[in-house]
Amino acid sequence: MTTYNFKPISVDDIPVMTDLLLHRQHSEGEVFPFLKNSHLHTAYITELFEKLLTTKKIIGMGAWMNNELVGYIIGEVKIDSLRGRHIWVPYEGIAIQMEQSSELIRHLYAQVSLAWLEQGCFTHYAMIPLGQPTYYDACQRLSFSIQQVHAVMNMKDYQPFEHVGNAEIRLANKMDGDLMGKMSNIIQAYQNATPTFELALPEVVANIQNGYQGIIEEADETILLALQDQQELGFQVYYPSIANLMTPDNSVELSIAGTYASQMGKGIGKQLMNEGWQMMKDKGYDHMLTDWRITNLASSTFWPKCAFQPVAYRMVRYINSDIAWANFNNPSIQLL
Repeated sequence: MTTYNFKPISVDDIPVMTDLLLHRQHSEGEVFPFLKNSHLHTAYITELFEKLLTTKKIIGMGAWMNNELVGYIIGEVKIDSLRGRHIWVPYEGIAIQMEQSSELIRHLYAQVSLAWLEQGCFTHYAMIPLGQPTYYDACQRLSFSIQQVHAVMNMKDYQPFEHVGNAEIRLANKMDGDLMGKMSNIIQAYQNATPTFELALPEVVANIQNGYQGIIEEADETILLALQDQQELGFQVYYPSIANLMTPDNSVELSIAGTYASQMGKGIGKQLMNEGWQMMKDKGYDHMLTDWRITNLASSTFWPKCAFQPVAYRMVRYINSDIAWANFNNPSIQLL
């Protein structure tokens, strides 16, 4: 049986962590060639780890074998009104040597999760690469579940839909703020409904509405609106993608999109997608990114039809917080 020595990750471990992540990403690039992007090099990854470990509240664990670091997991302690107090393992937050099995990931998690729980973080999110089965397999066997799908479309693979709606498709202008605000609940309504059952917190709903109204003031967005008889039916919003290890070079992100439930099945989404793809293709983009909640039936059915290929999952595990006292270290159990 392989014997590992586990201890917390520190900035001194960055050079070896960089090598581990580089090898992981080169392996991912064998399956998804577009991930062999301009950021896949030592300098970028080293700087990335330095920023994470020096500017964020990171709690991580490494596994050593024969005094060599062979794997790590790092997670950031985060707090917000939607997810509460939680751990966020970023896309670059987990890597093991190629010859190691998924069991190492399970043992790393067993060690680091104790430290996460000590911080009051009982919800653990992790961005998991899909090029090699090792990481997804380990997370499945740790009772993580898929929450969000992150996908990439090669623009050459898209086949325009033939049977589409007859809506007017136009670019949004500075006068469309209120109209965008009216459509701000489309996605949340789908997420709130069966079978997703995502919470619709009033303060979050209000923030999203304000955000939608302000989108048109941004300089780098492209907003497509679908209308009929001056009534809004749906929309798509595109941004130049943020460059990172998950992002193909020369790509654009379809960041948000929605169609009213009453308009579903009329080809409005297909019409928007045809127009959006053509517009982004004419701008010279090679790839398009988007993501969706896997339990959202409309999204998880439609986007794969548009040639989006999953490259990563956001996975989550919820641990009952009662474990903080309902454990065998509780003196009262000894009295039973």
